[in-house]
Amino acid sequence: LNNDALQSHLQSIRTIQQKDNNTKMSHHKNSKEEDEHEHQLILASNKHLASLRSELHNTHLDICKSYHPKFPELEELITDPFQYRAAIGIIQNELDVTNVNEQLNDVLSSNQIITISVAGSTTNGRMLTQEELNQVNDACLYLDELQSVKNELTSFVESRMEQWSPSVCALVGPALAAQLLASTGGLAELARVPSCNLQLLGKNRSTSSSRGGMATQSRTQHAGFLIDCDLVQACPNYLKMRAVKAVAGKLALAVRCDHINVESGRQRTADVGRKFKEELRTKFGKWEEPDKAQVVKALPKPDLTTKKRRGGKRIRRLKERFEETELMKQANKRAFSVEAGEYGDDAMGITLGMLDTKEGGAMRNTTEKRKMRQANTKASRKRAAQMSAGVADGLASSVVFTPTQGMELVNPDANKERVRKANEKWFSDKSGFQSALPRK
Repeated sequence: LNNDALQSHLQSIRTIQQKDNNTKMSHHKNSKEEDEHEHQLILASNKHLASLRSELHNTHLDICKSYHPKFPELEELITDPFQYRAAIGIIQNELDVTNVNEQLNDVLSSNQIITISVAGSTTNGRMLTQEELNQVNDACLYLDELQSVKNELTSFVESRMEQWSPSVCALVGPALAAQLLASTGGLAELARVPSCNLQLLGKNRSTSSSRGGMATQSRTQHAGFLIDCDLVQACPNYLKMRAVKAVAGKLALAVRCDHINVESGRQRTADVGRKFKEELRTKFGKWEEPDKAQVVKALPKPDLTTKKRRGGKRIRRLKERFEETELMKQANKRAFSVEAGEYGDDAMGITLGMLDTKEGGAMRNTTEKRKMRQANTKASRKRAAQMSAGVADGLASSVVFTPTQGMELVNPDANKERVRKANEKWFSDKSGFQSALPRK
């Protein structure tokens, strides 16, 4: 707080705010140089806000370190710096926390008070000395001063947001726009942030106390400042995260529009922000609409025409497998003017048909002879070729049993060869005339 640059900046802000009050009375418009000066002040305010957040965090750690000997469990149960500061300002050196429960009701929830009372009854802390207690109180006063300066800078940025970023303010509001600018450091830096990261700006870190139900802020784990937008809050709980993503996408476009207008010197209007906000409202309204009832359609007109079946060799063979036999054809026929059997069997259709008549014997004469279908494979073709050739291999033989020799193996082709040679000798054209008598 003793920084000269910060004190000078605060003095400039207070001067401008005093001038604004006089301008409202006289309806005087700012010149271009004044607008540029205010823009520089906004950028400087964002930088100082970042420094103040770091200083607040360090001061909170100092307070926790100084108060740790008295109540070591308190810093884990209350993670918010300002609630922690308010709690130790009430508890001070009190050993029994239940004695100050009424005062704690103003700054803490009933859940937190019960947990603190139970932890205070079992803590191993000791009473602080007067010097240690004075050190804690001085740190608390310094934290209050830091928060006061931070609020002053934030209010100044909020009051100028509608002038420098009208589209963003029209979409999410000036307070939320100021938080976004303060967290990134300016409009140019915010324009470089993608939409997927915009929805996480200001996200609270998960701690053991927050997971145990002691969170100081009821903010969704994967959402930041945008969860507090009025568009998102108007949605039901099951649609809020989906709405945050949609708002972040439109916010990234609105920020870039405002940044381009500021850099180019064009007129800054909120038309883009209003347009995006209306589109999001329409979209969120459609999300909440109930699903349309299913339309009952009439069945199509049945096609009673017989469809043409494909033909071919495969289909003909399939029909042959399930074709009605001649025997069943005769059994299904009825003879004309022939005495039937018993009434019961005839009425139930249990008859032999033409098989029970004399004409049924003609079935064998009219039976069509069909060639047996053979498998057209390589092995079957080879087998058929061997059967048609009639050639026997060298191991083929006949077994002849005689009373004198027992078992004899005879070559069946030997007799054919002997007959052929005899025919060539006696009946060939080249043999000539020979005597059948034996030679002397």
